[in-house]
Amino acid sequence: MLPKDPEAVRAAFLRWTRGDEAAADFLAEIAAIARLADDIVDEDENRQRNVCWLLVRTMTRLPVNPFFIRHAEALAPLINGVIVQWQLSDEWRSSRDALKRQFGFVMREAVGSIVTAVAAICGGYDHAKTTTEDFSNSAMPARERPSKTG
Repeated sequence: MLPKDPEAVRAAFLRWTRGDEAAADFLAEIAAIARLADDIVDEDENRQRNVCWLLVRTMTRLPVNPFFIRHAEALAPLINGVIVQWQLSDEWRSSRDALKRQFGFVMREAVGSIVTAVAAICGGYDHAKTTTEDFSNSAMPARERPSKTG
C-alpha cells in the first residue's frame, strides 16, 4: 500500500524513476489500475463506475503514456505475468492447502515487480534494488517489516 498523501506518492514515484515524469505517470496509472481491479473484485459498491475507470485507464491512458510506448516490449509481458499472478492469488487465497494460501498472499504483491522493472529501466540494477527496498518498506506496515538484525 502506498502512502495516503498524494504528494508523498508522487515524490516516491519520481524518486523511483529518477525524475522521469512519464515513468512516474506510468507508475501512477499502474497503481490506480491495481486499486480499481482490487475494488472490483472485493466490493459491490461502485462496481460499474470502477469498471468504467479501469477501462479508461487501460485503454486510453496507459497506451499513450510515453514511457510505456518506449518500453512496451519489456513492460507488456511483465504486466501480463503480474495479472496471471494476481488472478491465481485471488483463487488461492481460499485454498484448503495452507502453502498455496501463503503463496497466494505473496503473489498478490506481484505488482511491485513493475516498480522494480521501471526502476531498472530508469537507473540500472543498484537503483532497482534500492527502489524495491523503498517500495517494500512503504507497502509493508512497520509491524510486519523484518528487523535488520533478525
